[in-house]
Amino acid sequence: MVTLRRDGQRGRWRRPARRRARRILWTIFWVIFWLCGLLLGAALGYLSFAGEGSVRRAIIAYVRGETKPEVAFPAQDTVTVLVVGADENRDRRKRVVQTAARTDTIMLARFDFRNRRIDALSIPRDTLVRIPRHGWGKINAAHVLGGPQLLTETVSTLLGNIKIDHLVIVSYKAFEEAVDAMGGVTIEVEKPMHYHDNWGDLHIDLEPGVQHLNGKQALGYVRFRHTDSDFHRIERQQKFLRAVKERLKLPSVWMRAPYILNAALRNTRTTLEYEQILALALFARELPQENIRTETLPVRNGRGTDLIVKREEAAQLLREMGFWSDNQLSYGHLPSSQ
Repeated sequence: MVTLRRDGQRGRWRRPARRRARRILWTIFWVIFWLCGLLLGAALGYLSFAGEGSVRRAIIAYVRGETKPEVAFPAQDTVTVLVVGADENRDRRKRVVQTAARTDTIMLARFDFRNRRIDALSIPRDTLVRIPRHGWGKINAAHVLGGPQLLTETVSTLLGNIKIDHLVIVSYKAFEEAVDAMGGVTIEVEKPMHYHDNWGDLHIDLEPGVQHLNGKQALGYVRFRHTDSDFHRIERQQKFLRAVKERLKLPSVWMRAPYILNAALRNTRTTLEYEQILALALFARELPQENIRTETLPVRNGRGTDLIVKREEAAQLLREMGFWSDNQLSYGHLPSSQ
């Protein structure tokens, strides 16, 4: 059973020896924005800290060696983590009316400690799937119908009953507050972006040109899809995270470290332990770029906005990425035609 938890503990900010503090703090920054990258369907390489605790606890775990994969995940050569971005739906008065909202982004990441590589597979939110006990529907509806448990089961079934070890759910509110805490991000908006969704409390009003975006504007930029496909949105998300990386190099941003961490942690739920998340972050940071692969599940257009999985291409990709063994033949309960 997948059990999510939310931590309310607050840690104190302490400064150890400058060199060690700088190295560990940089690692934690990578933790914060890398998992945000996963949630947004962007390239692995910018690691978001989606766990609970404090900077002090991270430093202690690092020094004690508790963040080594063999310690954090004993007797496991691989770990598969489902990472999703979801938010609360609100009414016109901003009151929460639905906490298990549809998931905008879904990604499955496989950490291979033995072969020292990471493979991450994005699943388009409009992919048509068989939702256990509910029939056919888009995959982003599974979270609404049955929460984290059903979403995990649906993804596993879709991909041929893949074993999913852990789950991370990050609210977009965490993303918004983290961007505000770091003082915003400068980026070039490619075209006019206007979209309003009162139910989801999403309001986007951006004009073309180079500009400095606050948290709400940045969230609108990476989520905008009104006239684009998911693939265009993923390109913007990758571009945004490159801008975040440049922003994190500024000394003034380092002074805001505690605030950025607190903002990222407040709205995150996960089955991973604190030390396990940091272990995954450090493992990812040490890998060369060629050992990190990101792909999108092959799909084709179906009826309306439905996307249908390309069975043969998907099966080949899952084998190449290590999600399937070479002798696995079944591809789950996907439609043979639409």
